[in-house]
Amino acid sequence: MEVSTPLIPSSVALFVLVVTRIGLVLSLLPGFSGSAVPLPARVALAVVLTLALTPFVRVEATALSQPTVFAVALARELVTGLALGLAVAAVFAAIEMAASLIGYQLGFGLAATFNPALGTHGTALNTLYLVLAALVFFGANGHHLLIAALARSLVLLPPGTALPDSETPAAVIALTGAMFSDALRIGLPVAGSLLVADIGLGLLNRMVPQMSVFFVGLPAKILLGFLVLLLSIPFLLQLLAQATTDGLLGVVTRVLLAAR
Repeated sequence: MEVSTPLIPSSVALFVLVVTRIGLVLSLLPGFSGSAVPLPARVALAVVLTLALTPFVRVEATALSQPTVFAVALARELVTGLALGLAVAAVFAAIEMAASLIGYQLGFGLAATFNPALGTHGTALNTLYLVLAALVFFGANGHHLLIAALARSLVLLPPGTALPDSETPAAVIALTGAMFSDALRIGLPVAGSLLVADIGLGLLNRMVPQMSVFFVGLPAKILLGFLVLLLSIPFLLQLLAQATTDGLLGVVTRVLLAAR
């Protein structure tokens, strides 16, 4: 028996558009996109979220049964999902950038390794900062905010309606600037103290040229860096909570406004 009701292909087309956007955002989420999370689990989560968020879509889906309209809408959803995913990834990229800055100042760059669980390459501080960010993200209900942001994106920007305008380049520049600004704020306590230590070691080398500053200063810098990191953990957790909650909503909203 052949079913010719247009509701079925239109519903399937709408489901494909929504799952494309949500799947791209989840695939670019740090940690979740690594090998620690099996591919079937990621696909299942994307499907479940799509089934839960599709009722929020307010779009006329009848025209989506036409191949040309569906192809254009799918291309727009690929761009929209990629933009939202990169915006979410930029929040965690700022955290990883701050950890890399501190790690190379401490001399840990020579011991950089690949982390197969998170799918990242960096020092032990990169893993520490990303794990702390993940704990703060879930502890502060950041995953709830991410789901709410996806639902909001489906309301403000229905599937297949995204169209970049003249504000898009400015939004990309602002997003990049915010990423570097957050990285500087997160890594400033430790990186700033290590910079002062480098200046002091340089002055010591000029005053006492016979002293091997490199062999004396490297252990001292490591000790100073870990001491400052230990003392600044409350400040660090506060910044991570702000970045993974308000900052996450801010970058998603900026992308949505640029695509309307």
